[in-house]
Amino acid sequence: MKRKQVLIVSASRGRSTSETMLQKSLSTMSHNNSIVKDQYKLRMHIKNKRSLPELYNEYISEKYLKSHDIILFVHDDVYIDDLGCFDKLYSSIFEYGNDIVGLAGVTKATIKKPALWHLMADKHSYSGHVAHIDEKTDMMTTTAFGPYPRRCLLLDGLFLGVNLSSAISSGWSFNENFSFHHYDLASCLDANSANMKLSTCNIHVVHQSPGLSDYYDKSFQASEKKFLQLYGNAT
Repeated sequence: MKRKQVLIVSASRGRSTSETMLQKSLSTMSHNNSIVKDQYKLRMHIKNKRSLPELYNEYISEKYLKSHDIILFVHDDVYIDDLGCFDKLYSSIFEYGNDIVGLAGVTKATIKKPALWHLMADKHSYSGHVAHIDEKTDMMTTTAFGPYPRRCLLLDGLFLGVNLSSAISSGWSFNENFSFHHYDLASCLDANSANMKLSTCNIHVVHQSPGLSDYYDKSFQASEKKFLQLYGNAT
């Protein structure tokens, strides 16, 4: 099949696209490899105040099919450090038949408190890897969760490549019951219910966020309560 550009969709509360780690990584990759810059198109929403699912769902539309087979929904604080990123996405989706591709997740989970994907699952079901910057040492460390690629029940929302045609034909979209916390988990469970295939993929990124800093944060607690009410019987 003739490859189209991967459409990258992201959002930032900042005032400039150039301030984001995502843009910095794309610029670096394009500078180091002239082929890369023709493989993607970036839509960065700056000064964003909307929920991610609402914003993302604008792109789950047939009007984008003419120019894009894959949409990559990625957080703005993700630094993509992999010149083969777009080749790997195409291979995972169109050679191996995956509908949604992520970097870290679990093959099984018991929906319960605390409602975080890595705490709702046994470590034997972990898959993928993500690098982070240690705030104390300023050194990069990679968390190797488990073997990959593996078909998953849940994927972390920091990086999700979606087969646009498959999403549309399945009637799937991001779950707008959640604004940030748990939108990825709910959307993954919805995708599984729609018989979509989710998988991890070997793409190297550095996530600038350390993750949830306070489990008792009121917004997280409210989101968790809603998530458990809607999906508490799912596995």
